[in-house]
Amino acid sequence: MYLMRKFIILSVIIVSCELLADESIDYQEFDNPYSQNTWGSIGLIQNPSARFSDDGEFLFGVSSESPYNRIFGRAQFFPWMEAIVRYTEATYSSYNFGSPQTWKDKGFDLKIKLLDESDYLPALAIGAIDFGGTGFYSSEYVVASKRYGQFDLTAGLGWGRFANSGACWLKTYDPTLCPDKRGQIDNPVGWFFDSYNTRGRGASLGGTFNLGSMFSGPEASFFGGIEYFTPIDNLSLKVEYDSHDYKEVIGREYVFYEEGNLFGLDSSFNFALNYRLRPAKREKVDLSLGLVRGNIIYANIAVHSNLNELSEDKFTAPPEVINKKTLKEFSKLKEGYQNYLSNLIFWQMNNEGIVTHQLTFNEDEMIAEISQGRFRKTVQALDLAGRILANNSPKNIEKITIVNLDQGTETLRASINRSELVNSVLKGPVDEELFSFNEEENLYSSAITKVNETLYPNFSWSIRPHMSGTLQHQIQFYFYQLEALLSADYAIKKGLYLSALVGIDIDNNFEKYTYHIPDGELYHVRQDRRLYLREGESGIRRLAFDYIFSPSRNLKGRITGGILEWMYGGIGGELLYAPDHKMWALGLDTYWVKQREFDQKFSFKDYETVTGFLTYYYDLPFYDMRFKISAGKFLGKDKGVLMDISRRFETGARIGARVALTDCDAACVGEGSFHKSIYFNLPMDLFYVNRTTRSFAPYEWSPLTKDAGQKVATGNLYNLVSSAQDEVDSLRRKPWSFGKIFSGFSRHPKYKHLLDLVFQVDFFLF
Repeated sequence: MYLMRKFIILSVIIVSCELLADESIDYQEFDNPYSQNTWGSIGLIQNPSARFSDDGEFLFGVSSESPYNRIFGRAQFFPWMEAIVRYTEATYSSYNFGSPQTWKDKGFDLKIKLLDESDYLPALAIGAIDFGGTGFYSSEYVVASKRYGQFDLTAGLGWGRFANSGACWLKTYDPTLCPDKRGQIDNPVGWFFDSYNTRGRGASLGGTFNLGSMFSGPEASFFGGIEYFTPIDNLSLKVEYDSHDYKEVIGREYVFYEEGNLFGLDSSFNFALNYRLRPAKREKVDLSLGLVRGNIIYANIAVHSNLNELSEDKFTAPPEVINKKTLKEFSKLKEGYQNYLSNLIFWQMNNEGIVTHQLTFNEDEMIAEISQGRFRKTVQALDLAGRILANNSPKNIEKITIVNLDQGTETLRASINRSELVNSVLKGPVDEELFSFNEEENLYSSAITKVNETLYPNFSWSIRPHMSGTLQHQIQFYFYQLEALLSADYAIKKGLYLSALVGIDIDNNFEKYTYHIPDGELYHVRQDRRLYLREGESGIRRLAFDYIFSPSRNLKGRITGGILEWMYGGIGGELLYAPDHKMWALGLDTYWVKQREFDQKFSFKDYETVTGFLTYYYDLPFYDMRFKISAGKFLGKDKGVLMDISRRFETGARIGARVALTDCDAACVGEGSFHKSIYFNLPMDLFYVNRTTRSFAPYEWSPLTKDAGQKVATGNLYNLVSSAQDEVDSLRRKPWSFGKIFSGFSRHPKYKHLLDLVFQVDFFLF
């Protein structure tokens, strides 16, 4: 205790000297140096701050401070919003009676920026911790942070566990259960609304959002601290006052040491050092070590990346002199030379990883239908294909059009003037602004088409490792499977494909996967996943025909039949209307499906149903966001809507969330209350050093896999059609933006000191 008091006095002296010596330092000159706390939020050690990461930052970390261990993921979803998903392990308690697992609790946090820091005003934020599910660690806060030179000061007011009433709310608040008032002040919200003086109970079933308990409870407490950025590069020192007294609930009984707490609290002051490593341009690693509660060593490690920060292009087209046009008009060439020229283009394209389906010579226009998986950025493929076409074009060609095909259907059409292309590539990569996209097609009767006869039928296969897993079970925290995925595709003709996917088990621990989530009232359309994992370790994941067609330019269709996914087989179809240069699309799908046996071979169970949806897609005009809403009948025969909102980042990564609301209510669903999930769609391009690819690695996390709000996994026409266009910057530009509105009240230079002036006048008057 003597050493800690001495350290605190020394810190105060250092702060005072720094403020006197260098008040003029602008906080904005510093790179974003702020690190996470033990909960995963940008902050001190236990406490949050009003700081945020850079827009698009994505983090994964682990922390330990006995008896707690935590793993967490954090995304800076907007410049003004931080979102966290977290698992907390309490090593002092078992999951339930007889369970070999320690207690694990899922948590979801949000922090919202209210105000950017200015010369006189601090940064201001409001947040909620663990406001979904059990809410065992639920708390809310308002916090402010102000930078002075090398010091960042934070102070806040907290409710729930910050005021030591977090454990008490698990039952209807009873002062006799928590007799010692640890909070520092009466709840200020309760001054105006008496109902907020009681910390309300959450729902009896997990999975709900505990909105009714926010900012409630008999008391609130102050917290705060200082982070000092030392002269040693990337090293900072954190000191904080922690208002928690760490009461806990074991089962339904409150257990305390004679000191009044479970963990032997020796001090309310915590200390930590944080050091930042920068192993790569976009990535960084935070290492933290400290002392909490006066007697516990604290450690934290987190790996950051930014989904908005593009690394250097792995392929950059060099400056090139395009050959002068010497060939006479294509129609005037002999048929043999026509075939030679077409085959030459097919060959050159193939050498660059681009498949050419056909060439059309339409008066003064050359049209090439291509497909490619080499480049994530569509414009890079257009650039390379355009150079090859321009180098081999007859002298009458003035316009080059490249049609991108995905699974045989047109997903993008780009046209460019040949002379502008020639002049642009003299400097390097082609200027994207020179392309016009999705123009109307006008084929003349004199047009000549040369088809690549070698494409169909075509067989291809590949094998790759695949790791899958599931979290949070009473028997084992993490179940995994390492398998080899053997995929095979047989392209019968343009738009008609037979695809197969077989999983070959390498290693798994599914033999321990015996716990069954408590039943809901619906048939087990997804809840028996543990049985599929155990009995179908190796099996057929997909074996189906797909026919994709286009009745008109903006109308796409698909018919699918066979083994559709690992749990269901059947037949169905989809129609999508996606007009050019519009921000919306409309889809309709319906499927008859039959549930497969657990071994994932060729046999089926008795359960069958018809499912179908009407889906509206809309690209929101800010932050490159996309909204989807589907209404219809789900696999469990429940009816309702599935809402999906996501954001695309500059790297091509997409993060989103899904929520299903059906006529199967919380009691019908059982534990979990309703279906919800968070998903990540990360481009494999991020993980390669010298290689670029269009491939993506999808991952979806759902707290509980239940039967309500479930759809058959058949793929999606809209995702197919929009994939190429999503990688074209000019097609994603929107006429307006909410960015400035939701950036924390950032101010136009014209009004730079307006809020500061108001603050000063207010201070003078009062």
